[in-house]
Amino acid sequence: MDIKTMSENGDRSGVLNGLLIQAVIEDSPGWDAGIRKGDRLLALNGFPLRDLIDLEFYQAESEILIEYRSGEEVIQVILEKDPDESLGIAVDPPPIKRCPNDCEFCFVDQMPAGARKSLYIRDEDYRYSFLYGNFITLTNLSEKDYLRILDQKLSPLYISVHATPLDLRRKILKNEKAPDILPLLKRLIDGGITLHTQIVLTPEVNDGEVLDKSWEDLMSLYPGVESLAIVPVGLTSHRRSLPDLPLINQNFAKEMLKNISRLQKASFERVNDTFVYPADEWYVIADKPFPGISRYGSLPQLGNGVGLVPLFQRQWKRSLRSLKGKIERPLVLVTGMAFAPYLEKLVELRENSLQLPGRDLIVLKVPNDYFGHSVTVAGLMAARDIISTIRKAKLPRHAILCVPDICLKDDSDILIDDGTLEGIEEETGYETVSVPSSATEFLRWAKTERAPVSEKMEIVM
Repeated sequence: MDIKTMSENGDRSGVLNGLLIQAVIEDSPGWDAGIRKGDRLLALNGFPLRDLIDLEFYQAESEILIEYRSGEEVIQVILEKDPDESLGIAVDPPPIKRCPNDCEFCFVDQMPAGARKSLYIRDEDYRYSFLYGNFITLTNLSEKDYLRILDQKLSPLYISVHATPLDLRRKILKNEKAPDILPLLKRLIDGGITLHTQIVLTPEVNDGEVLDKSWEDLMSLYPGVESLAIVPVGLTSHRRSLPDLPLINQNFAKEMLKNISRLQKASFERVNDTFVYPADEWYVIADKPFPGISRYGSLPQLGNGVGLVPLFQRQWKRSLRSLKGKIERPLVLVTGMAFAPYLEKLVELRENSLQLPGRDLIVLKVPNDYFGHSVTVAGLMAARDIISTIRKAKLPRHAILCVPDICLKDDSDILIDDGTLEGIEEETGYETVSVPSSATEFLRWAKTERAPVSEKMEIVM
């Protein structure tokens, strides 16, 4: 590795301020190059870095000229590495671009007071769509943005369509300047970008013939549009100054599942792919059993709540043998009202399979008073609701509270209402830990972190 330095007064034309480095993994190529937290990464192979995407894009080379600033000194380092190997450098994500729309079902407008500030921001940023799977509407992209997406092949992207007829889509978005989405989708597809789409469905707005039309238009763009998720509109009890929208009841959910099944059959006949998927909430609201995991293809919209429950069920049943003995300290599995019945059945399956003499996994279902009882998913549990539920429950004093990582912010211990795991522990007196949301990972955690007393008990199923 060849290292040389240049003075601050050297030729820096075209170089931006760079990216502030938040962390460097020890023994990574970046660490070996002398880069440390607090330095600024300026350029890779002569390309000034604008954001995290540029870092990801330009570090995929076997030989890299790195320019970074450490204190007052600008340093150049040439290093060789495997093209697939990361530099091991963490930087801040880019500032979020704001959404120009005003959808009546926007969750940001239905937030209660007291949550963390970032949850009150309407985001609409193609970079976050590429990096984290956030859904965007394609209503604020500039020509420069399109050129960058196509040049750097930022694929896949996740697109909120809601309806393909232009007049209705503008009405849903409450944005008269919203462009016709179909030509935009086609431009991205022609440039090699794969798209995953969603329709947030509101009864009497974009269901019925409108849904059929939207499916037909998106289906015509397959395989560039690789999947379509139908998601029920989410309404909280905090809709002050917002228009009334119809709630989705059990009968409507049952009919919608029939309609989506019809569209799935038509999709399969046309392209040999399911293509369109109902979000898990439809089955929960309809009180209908989930289909087998094979109905979800490659699980293209898992992060959008499509297939999470059936995937968890399959993982649990397949991994059950890894946790054979009774757990020494009972684990209280904290979850939302929607998932609780499914988790209770899986816990019962384990108890019956192992013929356990007593309960060592306890499901605690938490009503959502923070958002309102129409919100039932585990990912939106608030610390204050968990605390309130625990105070009313009769739990073993030596139990451990297990909060799924899906309801925590990034890698922190902060829940959506800014409460923390530490705060739950202080308020309840129970040891409180974060656990994996994946069934496979949770059972592995339970075995390695909370070792069973007996490893001799066998499954008798």
